[in-house]
Amino acid sequence: MEQQKQDDAGGKEECLLCRVTYSIFSTFPPMPSAMALNIETDEFFPLDTLRSYSTGYEMADAQGYAWACNCRERASNRFDEQFTLRDATGKQLARIRYRLRIGSRVVAKGVTDSVGRTQRISTGDAKRLSIDVATS
Repeated sequence: MEQQKQDDAGGKEECLLCRVTYSIFSTFPPMPSAMALNIETDEFFPLDTLRSYSTGYEMADAQGYAWACNCRERASNRFDEQFTLRDATGKQLARIRYRLRIGSRVVAKGVTDSVGRTQRISTGDAKRLSIDVATS
């Protein structure tokens, strides 16, 4: 199979996951009513949105599986995590203050996005993450 270099890849070869993702979704015909699923957030979005991205990595990221990418200096042993905060009924908690810790060290803090997600934390090896949420 020919190695594919995508426009925004900086001249680097894409991994198989990114190449296949790009080759599939960049050639889809317009489908105005079709929806795609982000597997991390369980949210649907217009499938035609994927055609607006110029790399397979961006397409994989939009669908929530970019963590499986193994190109562009992404270490194959990279660990990462992102939380989605929800209330007792399962409703996503947007704009809630939080702190992420590894042990007693705060590694990130901020406010959840519009769908209740924290920022993604990446480490070179497995770490136990804790989250503190502001109650008021």
